[in-house]
Amino acid sequence: MANVNLERFEALLSFIHSHINGKYTLYDNEGKSVEAVYDTDYESDNGLDEDEEGYEEYQCIAFKRISDGDLFEVNYHQIPVKAVCDGEVIY
Repeated sequence: MANVNLERFEALLSFIHSHINGKYTLYDNEGKSVEAVYDTDYESDNGLDEDEEGYEEYQCIAFKRISDGDLFEVNYHQIPVKAVCDGEVIY
């Protein structure tokens, strides 16, 4: 499943970089959705020290919820099951 999530995340990140000002609708596995706009993307890690076994770096995308302005993070560990931008299905 991690490979599918990574592929989805990379597709989303690539799409965002060419649709910076889009309105995104992101769906979770329960069918709930959130409307958001892209804020930024950045590198993060899993909180372990670099020399610890299992250390991992990965990209994250920060979105801002349209409803309340709160920021939330998406990465390949926490990826929406469906992503849509301005009516266009990304995956």
